[in-house]
Amino acid sequence: MKILILGAGYAGLTVAHRIREFSNAEITVISRSKTVRENTIFPLLLTNEVKIEDTEFNAEEALRVKNIDFVEGEVTEILPQTREVKTTKGTFDYDYLFIALGGAYEENFEKIPGHEFAFMHHTLEGFLGLKKALESAEDGVRILVGNARNSPIEGPSYQVALISEYILRKRGIKGEVYLVTQSPKGVFGILQNDKIAEKANGYFQRRGIKVIKGTYVKEIRKNKVILGNDQEIEADVISVLPTLSAPEVIIKSGLTDDSGFVPVKLPYFLHSDRIYALGDLAKGMIPAKTARSAMISAENAVTHFLHLNREYYSQGVLCIMEAGDNSGILRFDKGKEGIKLLLDFNRNYILIKKIYSRLLVNSAFNVPYHASLTV
Repeated sequence: MKILILGAGYAGLTVAHRIREFSNAEITVISRSKTVRENTIFPLLLTNEVKIEDTEFNAEEALRVKNIDFVEGEVTEILPQTREVKTTKGTFDYDYLFIALGGAYEENFEKIPGHEFAFMHHTLEGFLGLKKALESAEDGVRILVGNARNSPIEGPSYQVALISEYILRKRGIKGEVYLVTQSPKGVFGILQNDKIAEKANGYFQRRGIKVIKGTYVKEIRKNKVILGNDQEIEADVISVLPTLSAPEVIIKSGLTDDSGFVPVKLPYFLHSDRIYALGDLAKGMIPAKTARSAMISAENAVTHFLHLNREYYSQGVLCIMEAGDNSGILRFDKGKEGIKLLLDFNRNYILIKKIYSRLLVNSAFNVPYHASLTV
């Protein structure tokens, strides 16, 4: 039996590890690079609490010891009718296909008018560019952080805004930090929990961050941002997360619907009899698309694929926010055990985040416990 996994991110590698744990099937992972980075820790690059080498590992080496083949190449076409995948390293056939190529962040960032005047706080390059800008900022600097329309995850924007405020304060620089949130309720307003939103917004207010609620970044110009409500904000440093969809190669393969994502049967993320679609590119993921959710989608897919005698995880949010000289945690999980809800701020969460990130890197994303409830 040939199993083909597209993508060596959180979901793709979780599938590879878990299938090998229970099966001796022939497994091949295809990814554009054998160097994989744990990008949830990238905000700490801005404060020098982690180094680039702390975030990365060699996926080819990690998989080789488990007798899993790794191909470093770009996926160029997916042909479900013939069970083939074309890449820059040749054509591969499969019996079962797991698609985990992530979301089209880079592709969609380039669709934002004026994106060349901004950073994207998702890629390593984006964070390094932002770091340089913050380190060279002068008195009077105006920093704006936000998301494009329908961008599914705002947590990284919250962290960048908080860390930006911290860096200015640490350097003794006077300036303004703006955070644009899509929800009219502001920070974590998407959860539809007024107490959580009030507590979170209050914290940002105490940090001196100006929260602009209920809109999004529509257009970027040099030293200016135009929001969805046509409000114009002068800004010297701009960092934005784009909207999200499946990558163009997935869309061209005819696997997506009008939403721009691959429809799947939940909770096990089955698209068709022989294809699973995981993580950011799957329709039905909770709005806050996170690394944890991607790994949970992979765990559930393998449980279904191998008919394992275990329960399915429920999706939820578990976010540790790096905030400079402080940090916070948000948990919102809902399952048969009930609802687990928490928002707290404490410097110690940064240490927890660093330990967990190191565990992810050292294990090549082989972390089977996700602190999630079950369906």
